[in-house]
Amino acid sequence: MTGEISPAVAAARAAQERVEACLQDGLNFRLEAGAGAGKTYSLVEALKKIIAERGPALIRAGQKVACITYTEVARKEIAQDIEDHPAILVNTIHGFAWSFLSQHQKALRERVAALTSDRELEAIEAAGGVKDQVVEYNLGFFGIDDKRITLHHDHVPKFFASLLALPKIRRLFTGLYPVLFIDEYQDTDPTVMSAMSEHFFAAGEGPVTGLFGDHWQTIYRSDFELAAFPHVIGIDKGSNFRSVPAIVDVLNNLRPQLLQAVRDPQAPGEARFFHCNGLIGERRTASPYKDDLQEELHAATIERLKDRLAMDGWDFAPARTKILMLTHNAIAAKQGYPTVAAIFEHKEAFVKKEDPLIAFLIDLVEPVCTAYMARQFGEMFSHMGRAPTIRSYEDKTSWAADMERLVYLRLNGTIGDVIDHLKSTARPRLSERVLGREAEIMALGPDETQEESSSLKRHRALRNVPYSELIEVKKFVDGFTPFATQHSVKGAQFENVLVVLSGGWNHYNWPRFLEQLHTGDIPAKQVSGFHRARNLFYVAISRPETRLAVLATQTLSAEALAAARTMFGAGNTLAAPVGP
Repeated sequence: MTGEISPAVAAARAAQERVEACLQDGLNFRLEAGAGAGKTYSLVEALKKIIAERGPALIRAGQKVACITYTEVARKEIAQDIEDHPAILVNTIHGFAWSFLSQHQKALRERVAALTSDRELEAIEAAGGVKDQVVEYNLGFFGIDDKRITLHHDHVPKFFASLLALPKIRRLFTGLYPVLFIDEYQDTDPTVMSAMSEHFFAAGEGPVTGLFGDHWQTIYRSDFELAAFPHVIGIDKGSNFRSVPAIVDVLNNLRPQLLQAVRDPQAPGEARFFHCNGLIGERRTASPYKDDLQEELHAATIERLKDRLAMDGWDFAPARTKILMLTHNAIAAKQGYPTVAAIFEHKEAFVKKEDPLIAFLIDLVEPVCTAYMARQFGEMFSHMGRAPTIRSYEDKTSWAADMERLVYLRLNGTIGDVIDHLKSTARPRLSERVLGREAEIMALGPDETQEESSSLKRHRALRNVPYSELIEVKKFVDGFTPFATQHSVKGAQFENVLVVLSGGWNHYNWPRFLEQLHTGDIPAKQVSGFHRARNLFYVAISRPETRLAVLATQTLSAEALAAARTMFGAGNTLAAPVGP
């Protein structure tokens, strides 16, 4: 392709020109960028153009372009790419919203006083009510005393959205931030997006706003449709810089509404779909495993397919190949967390960190311990959200003793041992929801009761699990193993990917998804389930650069197989290898 413009580059340039035209004309826009399109590159290039053309003027006026990111990782990446330019403020939604909210203490106190949950009302009453306390946000737990109020994570976007309903606040906001970019708009807090739509887009006022994302890669929300934001121009970025043509062809067959051009039309690679309809053996009958292979045959089939792919040139070293699996118990024993997997009964709650205890341990305790063991004390206290009060040698010794005990329990104790230790030390402090469940258990007694909620029973069970299993769960969620699920790899890419579609997940029925994809016959009550499965499937099959294989272990109907052939081609839709 020497001397020629890559098709992907040509498509990207066309989209970027439209983005720049919207910025020039003061028009809101949404850049819909499919997998591998280079969404972040487009966002950064738009920021660089604003810096070059308007940077000095923005600084003189005391204004900034606000760029809201979905993750801290994205914030750091974008800030680094623009060299932390003073005309650009890059922050996560919570960080950005709080930087704005913190200046409006009276309005915050009014909103705290209007809270309605029983736990919040009890805390407010115990503190003597909301008076003139300073409102703060650091650890993300709600608390109140006579001097200060600390906000919960959920309060920040909620209060930010409510303030945007006030005309005076909107004028102030626009004066500070005449241009606003939102990265991963489809996963941004829906309360904030609704407020933006109502008070800025629909009203034809507010900052010039650029939305960057892809609604087909929404896997954390329940709203899977393309949001109809008023007065927002849609721009599709039809390029794919990640995958070879064989894989992009599959993506285009799945998603003809956003066709992608490839970087190199001649690049070699492969994309194949394997089914298990011809495998002999008794199938599972219980929902949600209906028509799936029995456990031993399931594992053996994956191994035989890996052998087949290895003969075809695949290298299954973890650095080169990822296996994306949609049934956690199939890999839990290999990964070292069988008890956790059994407690959650094949549900997604521990992978998506929906359970508050799992979330607290993975998101706070583990980073704190990791930083402490590396002697990175500044980072440790950053995770904890506060600097320690160390006034004497005894204070320092106390901190060290508590942390050493925590590290010991992490390796040798149970999750309950760790929780009990943190109850007494508050280093780090237990989250509000974990404290709430601990209080419920204390009130009900040591033995499980019939009246208890399933979540409380799960909390009791988790207390008895060796903490070492939690460490393995974190490795799995973070993608540090050869095995992963689609929830843990959004945004990642690998040379080769094997996707295993199996039963065992209540939210994903793969045979039904493929049937509905082919027939288009989707009952109203199954529309959300179809989109949820479609988006996960899209995220999974768009990760590889060179080689893609999909293995469906449940029996597929003629319609489901037809969907596979439409995407992969008849010659690439094959029977899974049969054993001796």
